[in-house]
Amino acid sequence: MTTEFRIDRPGVYRRRDGEHVYLWPTFSRSPLRWFALFAESPMSYKDNGGFWINGEESSFDVVAYVCRLPEEILQRMLDALAAAEYQPEQAAPATFAEAIKALTPEQPQ
Repeated sequence: MTTEFRIDRPGVYRRRDGEHVYLWPTFSRSPLRWFALFAESPMSYKDNGGFWINGEESSFDVVAYVCRLPEEILQRMLDALAAAEYQPEQAAPATFAEAIKALTPEQPQ
């Protein structure tokens, strides 16, 4: 990417191919500091929006901020955190990922 674009906050971003992606920080010191929520496969991004495949930039690069994360997504995350912290008699999910999965409705096959 040749622009001065920076991912600087969680939110909805537009990729180079026109698709929207929901980004959340990884809280890591790695160069890949952002990950895509709800992506079909794991996708992590650099602060400049870069996404690399086989050593080359791809059409999955992020090029623009669109808006903040929708309230429903933030509420799902809040509910999942609460469920992960509440563990009476080991009945609640033990991790944040398990709590998110438990709160996500099953999709018909």
